[in-house]
Amino acid sequence: MTEKISIIIPAYNASATIDRCLTSLLNQNIRETYQIIVLNDGSTDNTLTKLEKYKNDKRVTIINKLNTGASDTRNQGLKLVKSEYVTFVDADDYVETDYLESLLKQYVKNNCDLSIVGYYKEDDNKEIRFQGAGEKKNLTQEEALHDIFISTGFEGYLWNKLFKLSIIKENKISFDDKLKIAEDLLFCCKYLSHCSCISLNPEVKYHYVVNSDSQINSNKYGSDFKKESLDVLKVYSLIKFIVAPMNYSKVVSAINASILWSSTSILRNIYLAPNKKEIPKKLIDNLRSNQKKYRHDFLENDILPSRDKIIYWLNYYFPSLFAFLWRKVNLKGNGF
Repeated sequence: MTEKISIIIPAYNASATIDRCLTSLLNQNIRETYQIIVLNDGSTDNTLTKLEKYKNDKRVTIINKLNTGASDTRNQGLKLVKSEYVTFVDADDYVETDYLESLLKQYVKNNCDLSIVGYYKEDDNKEIRFQGAGEKKNLTQEEALHDIFISTGFEGYLWNKLFKLSIIKENKISFDDKLKIAEDLLFCCKYLSHCSCISLNPEVKYHYVVNSDSQINSNKYGSDFKKESLDVLKVYSLIKFIVAPMNYSKVVSAINASILWSSTSILRNIYLAPNKKEIPKKLIDNLRSNQKKYRHDFLENDILPSRDKIIYWLNYYFPSLFAFLWRKVNLKGNGF
């Protein structure tokens, strides 16, 4: 029998969290059948040993593979999926018992092409630090492509969404394994380019646990600047190329505002980086150019909180000083 839903989980050195993740998924109250595909991505800890105890559960498929990164691992997982729907869960995270039911119910009720649920971002101690905002409604393609850039909304994550496998397969949508950051956002926007109705239910069903070893936290202020942080700008350029034929001017403006904000954040990282002197001046000039080029889109757009406009001006005119103060008072965003 073919399962209704498949859940793809890339697991790399997840021995401390994989039990919690799988337990929450195996305790789903949904009536339809579902499959959990865990791909051990070359873990060097005892993740594989932890997974062994699930090998007799027919709902769980365990794949042991060489380390190739999250994007390639998810692509390999997609090749194994034969269900009607698919979602992606991170091995560090866990879900509510009605996570799958809430995602699937939106398809049944709204005849949509994508369903989305709400989430918490929390630390290792389960302290809630942020909750995704939004209201229960159906979105058009244009609205979803615009709202995915709202930093307090449903955003471009994989784990709070349920995808139709037919849309993925028919349009040959996959993850770009050359990207280390924002590859999930690019995947979501590729998918949205083939959707007409998107259903959002912001009730919290997913718990995203932010940990110090994640890729995003490896680029925290005060650490060495890594060129991988520029991937987000590549992603925005690729999304603009996808959106261009649609003539969604508001979406393009939202992307431009995001380019400015990411350029500002990257510059702040550079000013605080121990290897600052190794950064090519041309790169800094290009990032500064983005700050000026997309200023109108940023200041006139409502996709980011009001405080960010003040932060932008301080960054623009007093970059080094503001970077120092930012680190001194330990300011944080919704990704903490």
